Amino acid sequence: MKMHKKSRKKAIRRILLFLVICFIVSKWVIKPQRDARLKEQLYQYMLEKANRLEVFESAIARNDGKTLNTCVYFVSEALRENDIPIAEGTCNTTQLIAELEKKRWRKDESYQDLEPGDIVFTTDATGSKYGKPTHCYIFMKWAEEGNYDHAYICDNQANDYDGKLYHIRNIKNPETINGAAKEAIAFFMKP
Repeated sequence: MKMHKKSRKKAIRRILLFLVICFIVSKWVIKPQRDARLKEQLYQYMLEKANRLEVFESAIARNDGKTLNTCVYFVSEALRENDIPIAEGTCNTTQLIAELEKKRWRKDESYQDLEPGDIVFTTDATGSKYGKPTHCYIFMKWAEEGNYDHAYICDNQANDYDGKLYHIRNIKNPETINGAAKEAIAFFMKP
């Protein structure tokens, strides 16, 4: 009878070891693959002009018909359209950051590491990385490979970029476009 109990204990230990290994594999292998697919899906979705326009129109509708200060609505709607649930009432950068943190998205300040589908947050209006970001957008790709100043992005600021929701923006340095201040990157978030 004692051998039988030992055999059961060994079997239980093996099962527990198997479950621990499965957990580790899912955390270190499967999750990064799923996260990469989410970003790729968002990137591919935003490449389509019809999708960008649909996201923009939904964002404006959520912002009482206004295009000004619609960046969080725009990014949130793009995320929702790609099965990344963001609370409906999310309307400012602080709330969006909190929503992404709840989903365990990570902050990164190394803008050279930006990848298509990452969500970028700018500095505050004074240029501080530690204040409330004034803007957010979806990173698409670098305008020129190896140059980390300008990138193609998607955001709500078509009025400042010849009516284009998908346009080039200076990532690294603040600048003024059509009289509007464009702050530099403070950080970005990725799943």
